[in-house]
Amino acid sequence: MTLSKEVKVGAFAVAAITVMYLGFNYLKGVDLLSGTSKYYVVYQDVAGLTKSNPVTINGYNVGRVSNIKLLQAKQNRILVELDIDSDIILGDTALAKLNADLLGGVSIVIFPGSIDKPLAPGDTLNAKIDPDLTELFLESAQPISDNLQATMRKLNVLLEDLSGSGEELKKALVSFTKLSNNLNARIYENKSSLKSTLAEFEKLTKNLNKTVIGLKPTLDNVRVLSDSLSQLELNTTLQRVDSLLIEITRLTHLMQNDTSTLGKLMHDDALYNNMNQTMADLDTLLVHINENPKHFFGPLGKSKKQIEKEANKNN
Repeated sequence: MTLSKEVKVGAFAVAAITVMYLGFNYLKGVDLLSGTSKYYVVYQDVAGLTKSNPVTINGYNVGRVSNIKLLQAKQNRILVELDIDSDIILGDTALAKLNADLLGGVSIVIFPGSIDKPLAPGDTLNAKIDPDLTELFLESAQPISDNLQATMRKLNVLLEDLSGSGEELKKALVSFTKLSNNLNARIYENKSSLKSTLAEFEKLTKNLNKTVIGLKPTLDNVRVLSDSLSQLELNTTLQRVDSLLIEITRLTHLMQNDTSTLGKLMHDDALYNNMNQTMADLDTLLVHINENPKHFFGPLGKSKKQIEKEANKNN
């Protein structure tokens, strides 16, 4: 069985319309594939709320406005019907706040409240309306207006105080103008001298820079030489001090050591006495040589017996 072109076109049109409807509702935030529960809110003023406006909880879209109805029998209040996702639980203290942004968009913000006592689908939520933007502006502008009025009053008082000072202010401005003109005239008269002075100062600066540049190598050499001399003198002095400390250490060690000659001299009295006796004998010998040089420096010298015989003869 073959389908005619008309049937195919009709089926395609139905499918296209269905897809467009589902897509349009999806773009509006309506999920037709998930279940929803209806709740109601009564407002005094909806501030431009329309069908399909979003219903959110903490900025998350949980439903939409499905219908709006005017209740003329109840002081023209407005009944708003909400389609909210069936998995959202609202407590008996839930609040539906009408919220308007700066761009004119209107939405309903739900505060679920405590879910210990949940509402049943079809129940009515508590309503709340944010203050109108005009009211907020007027409330914010009131302190500014008061401050502005106080400032204007203070400004008027100041102007009244200055009203008698206009002539003095004018005279002061005239005097300042004369002073400025005189100063300009003086500068103009001395312009050539000032220019010449600046030129000479510029030459002096250039010459000074050249002199400093020329002296820089000499100063560097002097600094290097001074560093070398200081280093040399310091090294020599340190070496001498080091050698002196070594010698002092050796001398101290010899003086403290009883086995060394210097130590024995310092600690042994016998050595000291022997040295004294030796010096005395040497002194006696020198006296004898001085008195009897022939005993030692004759052509052949004299024997011991001859020396003793002469000594006995003299005695």
